Amino acid sequence: MSAQNTLLTSSKGVDLPAATAFLVMKERLEGGDRLQGLRRCELHTFWGEPTGINSERLLDTARYYNPNKHHFGLFNRLKAETPWFQPESGRGKKLPLAWPGQVLGTDLPQAEVAAGDLYDRLLGGQPGDNLQIVDVAAFDLGQEGPVVSGVLWRLILACEPGEAEELGDLLTVARGRKQGLLVNPHMTDWLLRVEDQGREPR
Repeated sequence: MSAQNTLLTSSKGVDLPAATAFLVMKERLEGGDRLQGLRRCELHTFWGEPTGINSERLLDTARYYNPNKHHFGLFNRLKAETPWFQPESGRGKKLPLAWPGQVLGTDLPQAEVAAGDLYDRLLGGQPGDNLQIVDVAAFDLGQEGPVVSGVLWRLILACEPGEAEELGDLLTVARGRKQGLLVNPHMTDWLLRVEDQGREPR
């Protein structure tokens, strides 16, 4: 059993990659007219025995976190028996409900964090009513650790709850000229979570 520390960082300013991807998806992809928002975090998961890499080392490594550019959330899954990115269910399946784990720290003021879950806060907060959320964790194939890096995308969709997973997959995974943008299935692994399926408390 090994600890897994996951660092999520979001941009303090305009996130140009997310803003550009949103415009392309909205204008050019099948189902893009139902995409209402796109948010992004960089993710880095570290694991080891018995406690993984400590938070001070993560935050002092400029490769992963720049305090001038990023907000951060640091999370821990202490009782995870296998890394979250190696699920038995395989590629394109579900993120563990408890991912990314319990909050270890953040640079955000407590007043801001108290208004909502830190994970959601890093991804722009909860959307309005009648909108669905699909979160996609994408990372290059072949990463064996002890560090796995990737991107966490949040798609905000105008659709019925039962349509969210299919629409999220259509917009995310590049399978044709007008299908998908965020994940190349030949080079990238990915796991997703649909908000209406519920989550365990962090």
